[in-house]
Amino acid sequence: MSNLLSHLNLTAVSRLLTGQGQGYPQLPFSLNQDRVTRLWWMSGLFLVASCIVLLLAYLFDSRLFNGAPIWAKPIKFSLSLAIHFFTLAFLAQQLDVKRRTGILLTVFGYAAVASMLFEQLYISIQAGRGRASHFNFETGFEIAMYSAMGVAAVFLVLISFILGVMIWRHGQSKESSQGLYLGTTIGLIAGSILTLVLAGYMSSGSSHLVGEAANDANGLPLVGWSRTAGDLRISHFLATHLMQILPIIGWLSDRNQQSSSKVVWISSLILILVCIGLFALALAGIPLIR
Repeated sequence: MSNLLSHLNLTAVSRLLTGQGQGYPQLPFSLNQDRVTRLWWMSGLFLVASCIVLLLAYLFDSRLFNGAPIWAKPIKFSLSLAIHFFTLAFLAQQLDVKRRTGILLTVFGYAAVASMLFEQLYISIQAGRGRASHFNFETGFEIAMYSAMGVAAVFLVLISFILGVMIWRHGQSKESSQGLYLGTTIGLIAGSILTLVLAGYMSSGSSHLVGEAANDANGLPLVGWSRTAGDLRISHFLATHLMQILPIIGWLSDRNQQSSSKVVWISSLILILVCIGLFALALAGIPLIR
């Protein structure tokens, strides 16, 4: 009898972890991992571990660069990239294992991880040197590395676009998870396109600020957004995190048994318009919060 109860409890726990019978993708840390899911999941964990090390550096190294702590940038990048890879690992479960481990996602998945390692390492090294990693045109080496970072960033965004298109075409959508499916496809595809456009425009200039030279001394807490000039990073931030916001909205709509498709479409339209509005605001040299 006790063996039967133990088996039932293990079965219940397994169903909870994998999301079986609920119409939702299994969690990326379930026991049924494939190589691509495992790759992205472990990449996210690596970035979390990196963030802990960087936080220790932040606590013991009080140097500033452009008015902000030198370790702030690599910390923010490690957190943002960790969220990115956790998102890929979770949302990819809407594809069957054959497509999830196919040549397309495997090649671009590994390219994205290699790009992440390159960017995280270079940004951290430059922070330790007290040098800028972005918008640094002072030496030939740093110009070349900044260009290489641009290529790496394209691969980081390209994988989310490819995944979004694949889920749109082949996703295992059920009636109980229409909101998650729609939020995933719009979030990954629209978020990737907007991110590439906005990041491409921002990187073509000499600073992420409009109206003054780079200076983070008066930036908002945590994010560092300027309170004295137009800041292109704000619209970029929202565009990138549409990849998480819209799937979450869709998931919540499914859970509350609302009109999921309508909620996701309206939310997508509003957020995309806000993103464009924030970009226009920055171009006009107007800070979001003075």
